[in-house]
Amino acid sequence: MINQHPITFVFATLILCGGALLPAGDENARADEIAGVTPNARPAWIWGTKDRDAGQPVTLSKPFQVRAAVARATMHLAADFTRCSVTLNRRPLAQLDEYAPWMQWDVTDRLVTGTNQVSLDCTSGAGPAAVAMSLEVAYADGSIETLVSGQDWTTNRGAAVSLGGVAREFWNVSELAQISPFEDYEQWRRASGADAGTDPATFVTQPGFEVDLVRSAKPDEGSWVSMALDPQGRITIAREDKGLLRMTLSRDGKRITAVETINDELRECRGLLYAYDALYANANNSKGMYRLRDTNADDQFDQVELLREFPGQVGHGRNDLALGPDGMIYSIHGDSVELATENLEDHTSPLRAARKGQRSEEGHLIRTDRDGSHWELVASGLRNPFGIDFNDDGEVFTYDADNEYDMGSPWYRPTRIVQLVSGGDYGWRRTTNGQWPPYFPDHSDNALPTVDVGKGSPTAVKSGARSSFPAPYRRALFALDWAYGRILACHLSPRGAGYACRVETFLAGRPLNVTDLDFSPDGELFVITGGRKTQSALYRIRYVGPSQDAALLTEQQTRRRAFSSRSRTLRRQLATLHQPNTESLATAWEHLSHPDPLIRNAARIAVEHQDLTRWRQAALSEPDPETQATALLALARGGNIGDHDAVLHALDALKVKSLSSFGKLSMLHAYRLILAAVPTADSTASNSSKQRLMRWLETDPHATVAPLGSGGPVHEALCRLAADHHLAGVVPPLMGLLRAGQSQRERMNALFMLCHQPDGWSIDDRILFFEALGELERTAFSGAGMPGRLKQIRDHAVAHLTEDERVKLASLIQPSTLSQAAPKQVSRPHVRKWTLDELVTALDQLSLPGDAERGESLFGDVLCASCHRVAGRGGVLGPDLSSLAARFSQRDILASIVSPSDVIAEKYRSVQVVTTDGKIVSGQVVTGGDYRSSNLQLATDPLDPGKVVEIPKANIQLHRPSDVSPMPEGLLDTLSARDVADLLAFLTRQR
Repeated sequence: MINQHPITFVFATLILCGGALLPAGDENARADEIAGVTPNARPAWIWGTKDRDAGQPVTLSKPFQVRAAVARATMHLAADFTRCSVTLNRRPLAQLDEYAPWMQWDVTDRLVTGTNQVSLDCTSGAGPAAVAMSLEVAYADGSIETLVSGQDWTTNRGAAVSLGGVAREFWNVSELAQISPFEDYEQWRRASGADAGTDPATFVTQPGFEVDLVRSAKPDEGSWVSMALDPQGRITIAREDKGLLRMTLSRDGKRITAVETINDELRECRGLLYAYDALYANANNSKGMYRLRDTNADDQFDQVELLREFPGQVGHGRNDLALGPDGMIYSIHGDSVELATENLEDHTSPLRAARKGQRSEEGHLIRTDRDGSHWELVASGLRNPFGIDFNDDGEVFTYDADNEYDMGSPWYRPTRIVQLVSGGDYGWRRTTNGQWPPYFPDHSDNALPTVDVGKGSPTAVKSGARSSFPAPYRRALFALDWAYGRILACHLSPRGAGYACRVETFLAGRPLNVTDLDFSPDGELFVITGGRKTQSALYRIRYVGPSQDAALLTEQQTRRRAFSSRSRTLRRQLATLHQPNTESLATAWEHLSHPDPLIRNAARIAVEHQDLTRWRQAALSEPDPETQATALLALARGGNIGDHDAVLHALDALKVKSLSSFGKLSMLHAYRLILAAVPTADSTASNSSKQRLMRWLETDPHATVAPLGSGGPVHEALCRLAADHHLAGVVPPLMGLLRAGQSQRERMNALFMLCHQPDGWSIDDRILFFEALGELERTAFSGAGMPGRLKQIRDHAVAHLTEDERVKLASLIQPSTLSQAAPKQVSRPHVRKWTLDELVTALDQLSLPGDAERGESLFGDVLCASCHRVAGRGGVLGPDLSSLAARFSQRDILASIVSPSDVIAEKYRSVQVVTTDGKIVSGQVVTGGDYRSSNLQLATDPLDPGKVVEIPKANIQLHRPSDVSPMPEGLLDTLSARDVADLLAFLTRQR
C-alpha cells in the first residue's frame, strides 16, 4: 500500500544548484489509486508462501502510482535468508547475498510520474526467507507517500503472504544516529575547568526517560573513567590518575551519602568487574590485570594481586572486563597492548601473520579463569575497543574505534558494533599514519562487524537485559560515544549466527563525556562522565513513561529466533574445533560453503588449525565451487610458495557466475595473496590469472552487494586487484568508476587506483582525472590525513606523465585549494530578462535543433560547470546532470534554472545560522577540511568559493534551512534563445 502523511520541509533531489527539476509525464494520478493514510508506516515481512523451503524461487512485485513531481525517493530493503535481485521500473538496482546488509538507496532518478513497479526476484536459503521494503516518496508540495510491503503485493503464485510487521525499532532508526556537520567533535573540552556536571535539563532523550544529576566530582576526586556496582549496590569508580572510589547511594538513588577511597595505587583502571567475591581491575597505566580481595571481612580490599602483566603502550590500552556465561573473565585490549604469545591458548588462525612470528599491533579479546591461571586469546584485529558485554544469548559485543586520520578515504573504517566470535580476526593492524600505499582493513577472511555506526569515539557498552526499560531497550546494547556526548541504543535482531542491528541516539548532551555505565539492581541506568582530566559527574537514567507491554512475537520473529539459535549453536560447535584435532577436519569442511559468513569463517578457521598437508589436495580438487573458493583462500593464506601455481590454476577454473558475492570476494582475496608474492609475480600461471581477471572485469555487473565488512562490492575489489597489478586495459573501467562516482569515497577510490597506472591513458582521461582531483582537494570532508593522501595521489599521477603531457596539463597538475579559487563571473553581455513562458515560446520558434557541441562550451561560460557534473566533468556542489533526458522535459529543466528557489533540495539547500550573540549568517556548509574542527564553515557566495565565514560551533544557537537557493537567478539572461537551445541540446544528449 501507499500511505500519505505531511512533512514540514519541502525537499527536492534533482536540482540545478537548488532549483527543482520536475519529471515529465502525467501528473493526474487517480485519487483512488492511493491507499489509506497511515503516519509512520512500517512494512510487513512478506513471502510467496507461509511455508518456506530452501531453494524456493519467488518474485514479489508491486505497481504503484507517483502522482506528481518527485523531490526525493528513498528505498529501504531488508532481505533475510534469501538472495534477492531488485529491479525498479525494469532497471536492475542491486543483487543481494543471503546475509547482505539491510539496504538504503536514493531512487529519485528511477521514478516516473504515473505507474511505476518494484520487483524482488528472490531465491530462499535455509532460513525463514522473507523481505521487507518501504519506499518513501517526497513531493515538491511537501507531502510524503510511503509504499510498504504487505499482503497487497503479488507474487508469481498469487497474493503475497504477510508474516507480521517489522518491529518499530528496526525500521529507519539508523538515521537518528548520524552525525551532522553542526555536531562538535571537541564538545568534550567544554567540561574542562567546569565545576559541576552538565545540567541534565539540557539533554535530549528518547520519550519517557528522565535523567538526574546524582553527583558532580569534587576537586579532590579526579576525573572518572570506569565504574561497577558491587554486590551491595554501591558504585565503585576508577579515577583517571590512580585509585578507586566507592560511593554509597541513598535509598531513593537520588544522591550519594558516602564516598571513600578503597585503593590509591592502581593507575587508570579502565575495566572493573565484581565476580567470585573479588574485584577485578584492568589497570591500564599499571599495565596489568589485578584481583582485589577482602580477606579479613572488614569491607576493605587488603589484598591486591597481579594476575598477569600486559606490556605495551597505554593509549589504546587495557580496557573493559566482563564475566562470560562460561564463567571466564573477558578482557578487551586496544592495539597499544602487545599480543600475548606465551602461556596462552590461541584460538585465532595459525595462518595469521602474528602466529607466524611477525610483529602485529592489533586490539584483541583475551579471557582467563577466576585465578588467572589459564589464558586464551579469543579474537583479534581490533583498533581500540573500550567496552565489552554479553547479551541474553550469551554473545559478546564491543564498540570499536575508527582511525579518524583516514576519515573520508576509501580505506576508512567507521566506528562499528562488533560481535566477537572465537578465532575472529577483524582485520585492523596498527600502521603508521601516512603509510603509502594505505592499508585496506576489510577483506573476505575477516570476521564481520554487526553494524557500522559512523563517526564517534567509543567507550563502554552494556546490555540492556538488566534494565527496567521497555522491552525494545531491554533487548538493546547501549554504547557510549565520548567525543560527541551520546548514548546509543543498538537494537539487535537475531539473524543466523549473528545479528542485524539498527542504531539510534538514546541520549545526547553537550558536554557529556560518557565513559562508563551500569545498571542498578532495580534496573536504573547509571552513567559517569570524565576522561582527559575533565569534570566528572554521575547521572541516573530512569524510565518514567507509560507502561508498555512487550509486543507479541510475529511469525517471522519466532521462526527467525529459532533458526538463529540453531545457527549460533553450530557456530559455537565449530569454535570448539579451533585447535589441532584429528576429528575436526570433515566436520568443518562441510560448512566451508555455508551462506552465513560467521559460520563459513568459523569452519575455515577450524580447517586452518589442522595440518595443511591433510587438506591441501582436497582444496585443489574440491568439486563444489563455493566450498572450493573458501578452501583456496585458506590455502593461499598458508603462504606455501610451492602451492601458488596450483592455487592459481584452481582459481582460474572456478566458474564465477555460480558463486555468491562472498564466494567471489574470497576468490579475489586468494588471487591477491598469491599474486602479491614476489616469486609468483612473473610466472606463466600468474600471467594467465591476470588475463582471466581482465576478462572478468570486462563483464562484471556493478550491483552485487556482499555482507558488511567483507571487502566492499565485488566490482570494486576486482578493480582494485587489477589496478594494483597494472593490468593492460584497466584504465577505461577505472575511468568509468570515476565518471559514475557519486560520493567522495567513490571518486577518491577511483583516483587512488588510477594514479598508479603508468599506461593506457588518453589525454581526455588525464584531464578528467586532474579536474576531479582538484575538485576533491577543494571540497573533501575528511580527517587530518586527507591533504597528505591527496598530495600522494597527485604526486604519483604527475610522476607518470610524459613531458608532452606535463606541458598540455600545466594548468591542472598544480594542487588546488578552496582559498585559491578566484571569484567567478559571467563575462557575457546581458541579452534580456527571461521568463519561463517567454523562453519556451522563443525556443518553439527556432527552426533548427540545438548544437550540443556549442552547448558544452556554454555550460562552462555561464558557470553551470562550477557546480554540476556531466559525464564525470564539473563541480560537485550541485547534482550530476548526466542523465537529464531520461526523466525531464525541456520545460522542467528551464523552470529549474529560471526560478531556482521555487523548490530546493535538502542536500543542496543553504542554511541560516543564528549565533548566541544574535548574528544571522546564510550560506552552504563547506565540507572541506578536518571534520574534528570546532568551527563551522559557510560559503556565503556561490560565485566566490573562497568567501568563507567560520563560526565556532559552541556559539551556534540554532540553524535552519534557507528559503533561497544558492543558485543565482538570471544565469540564462546572457543567452539568446539559440544559445539556450544549444545548452539544452548538450544537457539532454544521450550518454
